[in-house]
Amino acid sequence: MGQAKLLDGRRCTTHHDLQDELARRYPATSVVRDVLFVSDRRVVTSAGIASGIDLALHLLADEHGPGEAARVARAMVVYARRNGDEQQASAMLRHRAHLDDAVHRVQDIIDARFTDPLPLSELAATVGVSERTLTRSFTQATGLTPLRYQQILRLERADHLLGRGATAESAARAVGLADARMLRRIRTREATARS
Repeated sequence: MGQAKLLDGRRCTTHHDLQDELARRYPATSVVRDVLFVSDRRVVTSAGIASGIDLALHLLADEHGPGEAARVARAMVVYARRNGDEQQASAMLRHRAHLDDAVHRVQDIIDARFTDPLPLSELAATVGVSERTLTRSFTQATGLTPLRYQQILRLERADHLLGRGATAESAARAVGLADARMLRRIRTREATARS
């Protein structure tokens, strides 16, 4: 890509062993170090083979939403999402470090359908437990209720859309919320919960 001048004036990355050489050979390129992947307009580059998987999941999430990317990642038995040059902070990744299979199965459903109304009774029936048991198990495993987990996924996806130029109203509707006011309410609740 550098030889074809496709990287001129762009940010990019490559394997850490080759970053110095890439910067030396193509000085019109801005090599970004210590990241998994970089997306600069329509050119995307990754830092190696494993980070290429992260990049592929990122592109899949951009095109088809994070639920589909999470489904593919789960089938591949890899992390649901590791962002390129952003913080490694996706709720899909943060709240999976537990061993409760029933909770993982409910998370799979929420990851894939977070824009839909997901009644607690339906989620509980899917894994064959009571609503109370599911809420208790889910909270113990993740630190969140199923509803709050879903709302965080909605908020993350809405923020992603807003960062790509969507209006607050269209981002809210795209993640299954009634309007931008509801999106603001969820953001305020999350900010309060974190502080």
